[in-house]
Amino acid sequence: MSAFDHIISGLMADEKGAEMLAESLRFDASSMGRIPLRYRIIALGFVRRMTLDELNGKLEENGCARLYARSMLEAGLIYAFLHRLSYEEWKHLQEKCGKIRASAENQDRFFKSASVGMDGLKAYVYANSEDEEFELATLHLTRVLEARIAEAATGRGGFEAFLTENIRAFSNVREKTRYYFCKYLYFALKTAEERYLSALEDGSTPEAAAQYLTLFKGITPLVRKKMTLEERKAFLDGCGISCGAVFDDFSYFFFEYVSLDWVQVLAEYYGSLPEMPKKEKAKAAEALKREFPKKYKGMPDEEIIRSRQQELDEEEEKEDEAYALDSKGRGYQKNRAGENTIRKYIKGTLDIDRTTLVCFLLYFDERADLPEEMKITPDRLTEILLSCGFPGLRMTDDFDLFVLGYLDAEDKAEYLIQEVTNYALDNENFYLYYFYRNSSSYYEDLEKLTGGE
Repeated sequence: MSAFDHIISGLMADEKGAEMLAESLRFDASSMGRIPLRYRIIALGFVRRMTLDELNGKLEENGCARLYARSMLEAGLIYAFLHRLSYEEWKHLQEKCGKIRASAENQDRFFKSASVGMDGLKAYVYANSEDEEFELATLHLTRVLEARIAEAATGRGGFEAFLTENIRAFSNVREKTRYYFCKYLYFALKTAEERYLSALEDGSTPEAAAQYLTLFKGITPLVRKKMTLEERKAFLDGCGISCGAVFDDFSYFFFEYVSLDWVQVLAEYYGSLPEMPKKEKAKAAEALKREFPKKYKGMPDEEIIRSRQQELDEEEEKEDEAYALDSKGRGYQKNRAGENTIRKYIKGTLDIDRTTLVCFLLYFDERADLPEEMKITPDRLTEILLSCGFPGLRMTDDFDLFVLGYLDAEDKAEYLIQEVTNYALDNENFYLYYFYRNSSSYYEDLEKLTGGE
């Protein structure tokens, strides 16, 4: 799967998924390549009259998530493949269930306002766990729904009755994935809170201790007002979460280097592009001509390299200006897309694909003091991925091999830089580069794919 496939194939917006499935079944060669692989496989399942086990096996074989019982669209697909319905029969079933599906558009009971806070995050995590201890385990609601779908009567009325009875169990996103994202984010925030309180107990001033609270919103009273430790703890437990700060911290922690394209990486590696060895200059110039044939047509290698270095310098100046303290925007609008993405992940209005989940779990693991059994190890990560319906870590997948190496590395930052540099020396972008670049705009890309209707 391409990075673009990884990003948008996990989106569970039902109407978009149905449209892409319909587009796949038109077998239009000109548009087929733009449809995410997961939907093409589901369409193939209808054509070949696969069983549910065969379809889920084919999805997993290609690195895609299994059908998910808590999505109303995919619950219908599970029902269809269990009962060997044709695509037209499934489509008719979906139309019949439209009114029932519309009634499920209820406001999230944990996050009732536009902002998100620690109290709502804690309530969501604990409500989706079997107990209120830190060793939290996910409820098996997805498996319960799968069993109930299998038990539903073969007739269409059976599935409609199933939807009506279980309407509150459905989600617009892969709920297990949202749960793990929120759970590990909660632990990271609680760790920051505990470090702040410990710093105060050790004699730090409120101003100095506040360095641990960069992911919280509205903390001015903690600096300006006199409070006991208990009062401060109570304040933080009801404090807002800065989704923009979470996105920024995640970006700088993990993607600051991989978000550079390979030419920028080479410029950093050698000091500047003109300082590269002659052989490397020739390779880079040739690659740039292939990437931008019109821009560099007929230009000598040295001129191409100088021109690209000048462009990189100008881009860096623009970035500096965007984030300068006296700049009107001060980078605020640049971060809005990332801020909104984090908020949507928490509130369950935007799905989290496998690659995104893995990267955030690695980030949260570094930020949180976790019990031994909850630390992100290869075994724990595989357990989480399987629980979410994704394939576990695979030795045949480049990204998974990178993750395994990252988890095993003593100096993770050095490991990441070395991996990115190795790609750059081969005149290639690190595969996570495209994932990062698209991370704040993939819903718009999905809109384009489906005509924006």
